[in-house]
Amino acid sequence: MGVDEGKHNDGYTALGERVAGILEAAEEAAEKIREAARREAAELERLAAVEAERQKNDLTAEARTLRAEAEEYARDMRLAVEAYATQHRRQAEEEGRKIVADAERRSRSMRDEAEEKLRQAERDVRRREEQLRAEVRMLEQRKREAVERLREVAALVQDVLPSRESLADDLTPSKQ
Repeated sequence: MGVDEGKHNDGYTALGERVAGILEAAEEAAEKIREAARREAAELERLAAVEAERQKNDLTAEARTLRAEAEEYARDMRLAVEAYATQHRRQAEEEGRKIVADAERRSRSMRDEAEEKLRQAERDVRRREEQLRAEVRMLEQRKREAVERLREVAALVQDVLPSRESLADDLTPSKQ
């Protein structure tokens, strides 16, 4: 091997060493980059987990708020419906009481009217009975008076008329 070859070999060796150094430096740099990337990925993963947890908490809180609002709305609606139903029930009860009171008032009025008509009819019947009794008494009195007069007339007629025998004698033709 000659000097040139030796130099040449030394050049290759130096070049090889240099390339090996560059490769080694590149590998070290790559390892550092990989390590930095791993750290950054771990940090990003941690930040993503923190952000995901924060979003989950935010969404959970928002869901709780919405649920609470929905429950409050449902409670308010239930109370409003109950109030509405209570108001209408009261109105219906009041209307029912008015109808019953009106019906009772009418019934009382009709009963009072019927009782008054009954009392008036009873008064009319008693008055008519009294009138009829008075007429009967008057007629009985007239009858008694008429019978008495007829007796008087009969007595007078008896006094004026001859007896039956004398009347028969007077009516019989005489034989003379």
